[in-house]
Amino acid sequence: MSKRFLPLLFLLLASALPATTFTSKSLLFADSYMLRAQGADANYWNPALLSSENPDFWMPAANIGFFAGNNSLNIDLYNFIMSEDYLDDEDKQRILDAIDDKLAFNFGGQIGLFGFTLGDLALSGSVHLAARAALTEKIVELALYGNGDGSQVYEFTKDENYVDALSYADVTLGWGDIRLPLPKVIPDIEFGIAVSALAGLGSAETAELTGFLSSNLDGLNIEMDALQRTAAGGAGFKALLGLHSEPLKNLHVGITLDNVLGFIRWNMLREDFAYHFAADSVYVSDIQEDIEDLYTDEYTQTEGDPFTTTLPPELRVAVLYHTRQASFSADLIKGFGEAENVSRKLRYAVGAELTPIPFLPIHLGYGSGNDGYPWRMSYGLGLRFKVVELGLGIQSIETILPGTSSKGIAFATYFNLRF
Repeated sequence: MSKRFLPLLFLLLASALPATTFTSKSLLFADSYMLRAQGADANYWNPALLSSENPDFWMPAANIGFFAGNNSLNIDLYNFIMSEDYLDDEDKQRILDAIDDKLAFNFGGQIGLFGFTLGDLALSGSVHLAARAALTEKIVELALYGNGDGSQVYEFTKDENYVDALSYADVTLGWGDIRLPLPKVIPDIEFGIAVSALAGLGSAETAELTGFLSSNLDGLNIEMDALQRTAAGGAGFKALLGLHSEPLKNLHVGITLDNVLGFIRWNMLREDFAYHFAADSVYVSDIQEDIEDLYTDEYTQTEGDPFTTTLPPELRVAVLYHTRQASFSADLIKGFGEAENVSRKLRYAVGAELTPIPFLPIHLGYGSGNDGYPWRMSYGLGLRFKVVELGLGIQSIETILPGTSSKGIAFATYFNLRF
């Protein structure tokens, strides 16, 4: 195998095991789920909700979810581009108008391996994946229009051009329903904590990327330097802290802080892939010569040093109101760093569960987006009996309903037993 394919292989290995920090049922509410999680699900959302009143057992490999989406392209636009013999200026501008600064892709999923509760304790295990990639709008513009009159200088950085992926497995122990010692005039507040031992499966990170392209009277000038860091095999830890209260009848509020002390240390297989490309003062007439004499490039593969992936903390505040036949929730999410599954940019999610027929819940959700995380609508349908709860759902990315104008799709199933 060519060494040039090894970075892609690492990325594919990291992407082969789906799951981010969401759980399958949360996808049905567009992740407005912090106060809805019960049983083993609460290990990942709010351990304060763990209680002997909500016994739970996950059916192995039946609680799964995945999503794939982007912030710019849909099937309609792709079909339009492919149907045209050539693109005029109006067509090119339509493509650029669809891109918001960068063409960003997000992928993720989750496989619940096991989960069960014992009173106010829960033990669970899952496999997680988060992956993202981006390409700056400048590169698309350059491909469509060329360098214009030659006066522009295109600069590229890893802020808008990257490929990152992270996959890991967890074994999580949660303890909840811990009543805080407060004066009687204050409504009861429950505290919970979940600690996770993490096994790093794969990591791919664009550690460095700088470059520029210009074309003027001195000819075409290009320079690009990139460093891709990859790893497989690591160990780490994280904790989730949660609070829950019911200040008014049927009105619940909560707050969580995830990824407390979160990290994965990569000590086993590590490879760094560095690439350098440069061309100076190249003219069209030069292309008639040996093209390999017009540029220099260098590709190196070296064993990387051990490194640590930090999981940025994420704060979530939520409210839930429920009646006999419906419940409504809203979650506000703020990350304190940038990673494959965390963003500093504030977003929110709202969800609803309708139960006109008690054993047939209908799930709805909306999640806001940002420049790297598109907004989405969620729909789900379930069956709920005394000892069995199951269902499935889908999400549509940046459209109300799934279809050719959607910029992605997500799918999830859940199957729990309650004793």
